[in-house]
Amino acid sequence: MCQITNCTVTAIGALLNAIEDHPNGLEDLRRIVNMQNMCPQLFTDNKVMKMLYIGVERNIIQNIMNNSFSGDSVSYNLQDLSMTVDNLTNLTSANGNIIQIKAPEILIHNGTYIPETWIPTDAFQGIAEDQRKVSVVIYKPSNQFVFNNTVLITPVMRIEALGGILKNLNNPLMMKFQLLDPDSTSVNYSASCQYFNEYGNVSISNNVFWETDGCQTKINGNLVECSCNHATPFAVLLIPNMPYDDNNWQILSYITYIGCGLSAFFTALSLITYVFTRNRSVDHANAIHISLSGALFLLNSFFILNEWVASLGINGVCIFIAVAIHYSLLSSFTWMAIEAVHLYILLVKVFNIYYRHYMVKLSVIGWGVPGVVVGISLAFQNTQHFYGSTVTTLANSNKTNTICWITNITFFYGVNLGYFTFTFVMNSGILLTVTTRICQLKCLDNKHKAGKGSLVFKDVCTVLGLTCLLGVTWGLAFLSIGYYNLVILYLFTIFNSLQGFFIFLWICGSVRKERELAAKTKSTAVAMNTSVAKSKEGFSEGNNPYQ
Repeated sequence: MCQITNCTVTAIGALLNAIEDHPNGLEDLRRIVNMQNMCPQLFTDNKVMKMLYIGVERNIIQNIMNNSFSGDSVSYNLQDLSMTVDNLTNLTSANGNIIQIKAPEILIHNGTYIPETWIPTDAFQGIAEDQRKVSVVIYKPSNQFVFNNTVLITPVMRIEALGGILKNLNNPLMMKFQLLDPDSTSVNYSASCQYFNEYGNVSISNNVFWETDGCQTKINGNLVECSCNHATPFAVLLIPNMPYDDNNWQILSYITYIGCGLSAFFTALSLITYVFTRNRSVDHANAIHISLSGALFLLNSFFILNEWVASLGINGVCIFIAVAIHYSLLSSFTWMAIEAVHLYILLVKVFNIYYRHYMVKLSVIGWGVPGVVVGISLAFQNTQHFYGSTVTTLANSNKTNTICWITNITFFYGVNLGYFTFTFVMNSGILLTVTTRICQLKCLDNKHKAGKGSLVFKDVCTVLGLTCLLGVTWGLAFLSIGYYNLVILYLFTIFNSLQGFFIFLWICGSVRKERELAAKTKSTAVAMNTSVAKSKEGFSEGNNPYQ
């Protein structure tokens, strides 16, 4: 009897739940594999259905292991998976405290191979002989284990013990995987042994279903050796690589958080001072400085919260933080560009620089353009998943770091790199032009003045201040692309995490110069008024020489 079922969450979900309640061994395993093949879109797009499928499959595998069979092992080959069940009745054949178990063949680029798998024997001590069964499942396509941007560079291998007893092992499971593609790893990515958390929260996006807890990775050419203290589905994933070790990671983290904390504090101080100062300067330069400070305040504040929010595992909050950081970063780049354009107008164009509603127009650009970019990205969030939690790993280490950020690599480089490249090239050109102009003016002004050494020092400080103000220090990122230089990485971290603090110092210096100029102007005016008053007094006493 043939039954037609629509590929909907309700209909297929009901069938899977019915199978889970009353599993019927190999027959049901074939049924759910057929369901997945006949409804590929459903099991590709819907995380809930994927997790339901994986759970039902696990119960069926346990049911198959409960069946009796003759011999040491039995194998099953289906269209999408191969499974071997081993009966470990004789533990005396173990090599030390581990025993090698059979596994199905895996298809790779140049043929087939059988992965080597070892199980610790102490996990089966006290277990009846007829209950010492272990199954190894190799998935030919591993689509049900792919969530968003997961990149699998080996087939997924599930190891199951009857009753699920392989947990918190004193001696780990050991597996050897051969890479599907020997060229799959690169300078910026590394292989990482990870396990699939079958009880993960389906509301969380990206690779958080794949975790590294209890797993170690050892790479030997095209072979990746994994050791884990529990049994679940395993695979080797390709994940972004942080090109520095744990010690440098700790130091860079401290520098970053201290720098961002100082920048957040001093940019906030700049904003508060500007808002509550009664005699605000009408100079547009100060307003632009404050706007850049506001963007950097948002960027530093949200960045400080990033790792903590990622550790909460709340998808909506993580996406909000990722979006907020992205918007703040683009706003900072935009206001740096505005700083450069305004500086060019002041020092190069000079004449005819009045523009109606100047700050209003600049604010629309500074805050509006990044909003449009991020808004368009959010419009595609449900289909492309641009924002969420992403995992990176430290070089020469199994430690990973989860943050809330952009999860799509193409989107990351296409938007951020393109946006910043435009800003960097324009700001660097304007900085060079302004520096040349300053040198020309100083050369004309200082021909007959003494103390040139102190003037040169001031000019150097001015150029360095403009370099920070225009965000040229962010260009150090270009020097680290494809080439690992720890010194450049430290300089990048120090300069850019403290950018808000440096801008605060620049604003203070600008305000001090304005006050000195105002005081000088006032004293000149007082002197002139005094001279005029004395002249009038002389006229009133009859001292007019022309009388």
